[in-house]
Amino acid sequence: MVFANSSILFLLLLLPVMVLLYVFRPNQNNLQITIANQDTKLANFYDFIAFHLPFLLRLILILLIIITLARPQLGKSVIESKHLGLDIFLVVDASQSMSALDMRWNNQAVDRLVVVKNILESFIKKRSKDRLGLVVFGDKAFTQCPLTLDHGAMIDMVRNLEIGMVGNATAIGSALAVSIKRLKDLESKSKIIILMTDGENNAGDISPELATEMAYELGIKIYTIGIGQDGEVPFQIDTPVGPMMIKQEFKIDEELLVNMAEKTGGLYYRARSSADLEKIYSSIDKLEKTEMEVKEYNSFDDIFEKFLWIILGIFLVELILANTVLFRIN
Repeated sequence: MVFANSSILFLLLLLPVMVLLYVFRPNQNNLQITIANQDTKLANFYDFIAFHLPFLLRLILILLIIITLARPQLGKSVIESKHLGLDIFLVVDASQSMSALDMRWNNQAVDRLVVVKNILESFIKKRSKDRLGLVVFGDKAFTQCPLTLDHGAMIDMVRNLEIGMVGNATAIGSALAVSIKRLKDLESKSKIIILMTDGENNAGDISPELATEMAYELGIKIYTIGIGQDGEVPFQIDTPVGPMMIKQEFKIDEELLVNMAEKTGGLYYRARSSADLEKIYSSIDKLEKTEMEVKEYNSFDDIFEKFLWIILGIFLVELILANTVLFRIN
């Protein structure tokens, strides 16, 4: 219940004043003694209530009159919210170089893809209102998961990523082209690609520069992340006598990644550790906020007429009692 004239309700402060004046009125004790001597009627609890009933009824009447003047209304206020989610494609390099063991997760040395998968899972869980998709690339690129709000399925797809699943080379341009194709015809408020790679483009039929130009023309923002430490890093290879650890250097084309991000309005990050990558995704999560459109609808009806009927009813009850039962008591 709401009140159209809520300022009237300040008159309710009169009620405690009236109660105090009634309790401490000068002739209160005399009345009690007088009535107590009339066949000890006030000794009976019901007679005591009956004696004070007229004041109680008037108090209720004044309360209801004040409420009526404040115009009580019943109804509902409906708030309709519409999430304006983003469309985000996560583009993951699964080439052989991602098996470099220069990252740590839970205090254990792990390959780069393991760290990427764990941090992507955390990021996906935070973007509950956004449609997310997954593109994986190596020699070629393909859509591992189309844009979806089923983030449970998306997480399963991320967990299933494996090094070398699409070859050992790095087709950055092709990966971007696949993502752009999925995003270009959508009417999203914001379209975003997050590209993660630890190498340089050395495969595919589409150059990264051409793909970047396409993204720019279509208003698609690209965030790029270069993964891995500088210099030679540990790398496991299979030999006829079993696995062997060697060291190898993988070059990241940072100039390319910076240009792609700057051209499309995104940012370039370098992740040399799992902590770096966590901070990067936290930063992107804060930069790319999902908006919410809120509309409020109000529908209220006056109900003061009902209070008028209650007031009339109480007034009639007091009038009848004052001329019958209460008349005899007083």
